[in-house]
Amino acid sequence: MSTMMPRQGILVQVKGGFRLAGAWLLAFAWLVLVFSGLGIAFSSSPHHPAVGWALLAVAAIIFLLTMDRWVRFFPAVVACGVLGGVVTTLSGHVVNHPEVAVPRWEGAIMTLLLAAAAVVSQSFEKRRLRAPDRIALLAFTFSLFSQAVDSKVMLPGLAIGTASLASAELYNRLRRRRNGARNAPRPVRA
Repeated sequence: MSTMMPRQGILVQVKGGFRLAGAWLLAFAWLVLVFSGLGIAFSSSPHHPAVGWALLAVAAIIFLLTMDRWVRFFPAVVACGVLGGVVTTLSGHVVNHPEVAVPRWEGAIMTLLLAAAAVVSQSFEKRRLRAPDRIALLAFTFSLFSQAVDSKVMLPGLAIGTASLASAELYNRLRRRRNGARNAPRPVRA
């Protein structure tokens, strides 16, 4: 009987490892879908731009349907963006495109907006997502990816995205205050 317990523990760990690896692969596939859609829709491609928009629509649907699962990792992803903003501010160019110069003041504002978004987005993982939360997360993510199309929209896009997250948080606080009760805790998924 005692030999069964360690074996079951190992099987649980193996299953957990495969789930984690599968989640990372699916996230990577989603990113490939988004960047392929952006590349086809907004650049000279042999494919019709409608194909790119269709890929982006599929990515948006996947994004919305799986939001409850990945929202707990969202603040950490945005925090990685903060690190990129610090590097951009210090180096004076975009992290993944050294040929694109960025004034240090723009890098500093980008870093502050991302830091604010990371702080505000921590509350999303602690509650059940509602329509304003979902819209805000979609708007913020859209603002992040809009920079891939045109780097001139970096600051306005991040400002709009961060403001949408803050608006959803404010709406949630006002709704809680009006109802006099806290949201039910999010159900924990295995």
